[in-house]
Amino acid sequence: MKNVLTLLFIALSLQSCGQDKFKYSDKETEQFLIAIAKNAKTEISFITENEKKPTDNFLLVSRFPLSEKHLEEYNKNGTIKNTFNDLPDFTTFTFKSYELVNEKKEKVNLVENAIGDYLQKFALWKYNGILFHNVGIEITLNRKFEKLNGFIIIEFEMPNGMKKETKILVNISIFDKVTEE
Repeated sequence: MKNVLTLLFIALSLQSCGQDKFKYSDKETEQFLIAIAKNAKTEISFITENEKKPTDNFLLVSRFPLSEKHLEEYNKNGTIKNTFNDLPDFTTFTFKSYELVNEKKEKVNLVENAIGDYLQKFALWKYNGILFHNVGIEITLNRKFEKLNGFIIIEFEMPNGMKKETKILVNISIFDKVTEE
């Protein structure tokens, strides 16, 4: 019995290690969700762009403007420290529905177990003179494509229960150029 209690205590302690509490206001959370939903799009990866071979991977990417705190840090240091308590670190997502078809008119499905649960943080980038943080999801499919068309409906969710759903049109090709806009 003592061993069971000790194991339970250790498990609970480990579970809470590294988990920062969600400290963002409803306004900050809503602005973030609106930005990532509005800016969401699909694109091929840099690897696909370079190889130009049929692939079963693509990216769902988005961006949001840096907070004042992060912008000050960037202006002072030329970089920002990556932490695990930024808004994207708390953002989960659910694929509500999708329809994807490759160039052979074959229905293509997402490989769910190959997709993470949280947004990945990508590089910082300036768009129209405003510094944004790029985020995204690497998506794996059950079939390869040269051209992929359709849509994805995704819902982003935050720990405070706030949600934002968006429909993203998919029209990508292995011959596309990865844009930075």
